[in-house]
Amino acid sequence: MHIQKGLWQKEVISALIALLQPNEDVRALILKGSLANLHVQIDTWSDIDVIIVVTDGFLSSFFPTTSWLAPLGELYTFSQSSSELTGTTRACFTDFRRIDCVFIQESDFPKQTFYGEAIQSLFSRSPLIDDILAKAIFTVPPVPVVSSEQFEDMVNAFWFKGMLATSKVMRNDLLIATHLTLELIQDTCVLEMMLRDRELGTSHHREGGMGNTFIAQLNVTHSSYTPLGILESVERSSILFDSQASRWSAGYQERRYPLLAWINYAKETIAFQQHQE
Repeated sequence: MHIQKGLWQKEVISALIALLQPNEDVRALILKGSLANLHVQIDTWSDIDVIIVVTDGFLSSFFPTTSWLAPLGELYTFSQSSSELTGTTRACFTDFRRIDCVFIQESDFPKQTFYGEAIQSLFSRSPLIDDILAKAIFTVPPVPVVSSEQFEDMVNAFWFKGMLATSKVMRNDLLIATHLTLELIQDTCVLEMMLRDRELGTSHHREGGMGNTFIAQLNVTHSSYTPLGILESVERSSILFDSQASRWSAGYQERRYPLLAWINYAKETIAFQQHQE
């Protein structure tokens, strides 16, 4: 399988223009993100971010269908989402070229908020869009708001999964116990992402780095998928989650101790059973 290496983005941008510009229902093609910023170094891993503005009533020609992408290569996988104004397709081709396309109707374009440091019009046949782009103010993507109720729901779900994982171990259902334990580790990652976003003031991170120290801490949560190993993972994840939750909310009360007592009892039971064998 061929993997696209080197700087492939310029060629794909030219192909996008050639594909879309002849279509009168494409009102504008706008490049955004790192490729539109002359001060950002791009590499093989840089994807292409574009906004495709279409004539009102023709959005369905491009979203959610992906057939229009066929001239650009063989599609490997994609992700799609939508909002009140836009539809988004994040496409990955078999050679690992990646294009993120945001689709919006021309009449909705004035309502769109622009995030990012740079934007570049690749072509436009709309004076309305040209005028908006000339006056547009670009801002950093905001941090998603997490209410106290949402945080409490997240916390409660974590401790319930910890309790259930422990019970499943003692019922010899290691499949579900392992599934729940991996979810606990995932929950610690989600909470760390929330903490990072809040500290940096944005949910947009072109480079990671800051979260890598936390990932090193996750080593303590990894154990063999045996009854005792799973219990160790639940225990260590709960200690880590308690520490993170305390950083998120000054009013948070640590909640791991009942679960740790339950885990300790489970370990003692397993030890006793093994001694009896």
